[in-house]
Amino acid sequence: RETTPAAMADQKTKSSFGPTFALAAAGAGVVIGGIVYATRSMTGLDKLLSSSSASSSSSQPHYRFVFLDLDGTTLNTQHKISEKNKRAIRSLVERGVGVAIATGRSMCGIYEHLEALKLPKPIPVLCLNGALALRCTWDGKSTELFTDSVPKKLCVEVTALAAEFGLVPQFYIKDKIYAIPKTKKHLELMKRYECLAGHAQDILSDAKELENLGTPAKMLILTEDPDGLIEAARERLGDALHLVRGSPDPFFVEFLAKGVCKGSGLLKLCQKEKINPKQTVAFGDGDNDMEFLQNAGFGCAMKNARKVTKEKADLVLEWTNDEDGVAMQLSRMQDQGLL
Repeated sequence: RETTPAAMADQKTKSSFGPTFALAAAGAGVVIGGIVYATRSMTGLDKLLSSSSASSSSSQPHYRFVFLDLDGTTLNTQHKISEKNKRAIRSLVERGVGVAIATGRSMCGIYEHLEALKLPKPIPVLCLNGALALRCTWDGKSTELFTDSVPKKLCVEVTALAAEFGLVPQFYIKDKIYAIPKTKKHLELMKRYECLAGHAQDILSDAKELENLGTPAKMLILTEDPDGLIEAARERLGDALHLVRGSPDPFFVEFLAKGVCKGSGLLKLCQKEKINPKQTVAFGDGDNDMEFLQNAGFGCAMKNARKVTKEKADLVLEWTNDEDGVAMQLSRMQDQGLL
């Protein structure tokens, strides 16, 4: 059963814990300054209470950096950043709060959103689900911070797996996406992915052409049966690579170097930028956001998030990505002195 603010507000009147917080039957909730927060665990409850206490006893807000997933989170279902979300993100930067984008997309599918935001200074961008990090300006200038590529031997294995099942593989090298389609169905799936990612793939005739392009930071296989492909990949590769089920529309599986994910990328970026992970807030919705939300100081799952992702979050929002959930939560946390 979902925990809702209304249900917890009603439960609050029956609680013996006093006016500051209440526990709902389906989960935990906390009231800070008259606002009811729904939390998925006592860990989330403790974080909110300690954050509120720390910020009220100090002039410095508790959380200093915000990590934002794109698809299904900061972007609406039209794959755009709403004006309300733009204003909220710009407000963070103007007030000195750090902002980073963290996404499974490649840079070619991120530039348009950086341009839409037009932030006054460069921000870190964690792309390819943690395999590549750059510092980027809104007009397309970037500096690489780190990259973790898929080992060449395993690239060959994944390409062979795609061929065995008659599927189309994609290779992410620098800011390009390369694909090796063989059928009309492959081209249809590629077009579907292009609509999601916002950028077309470059077509290769065979894998030999990759030799002069470099080693991919991420690989992806387009498929109508992602769960079946994941099972087959694990049988063949074991745990040699980190596999991610496509999100928000599951018609692909991503292949990353072992240990690489948005969660590990967040920690690595924090180390690189000298950010305390405990002072970070992360927003996400998909399977690729589970470790990401766990490793942040405070993880927020969208209302439209996958159930498995909600279970890993400290907080499940009452708004979807089409209801400006990111802006709404940022506003709440700012009002409470948490940001």
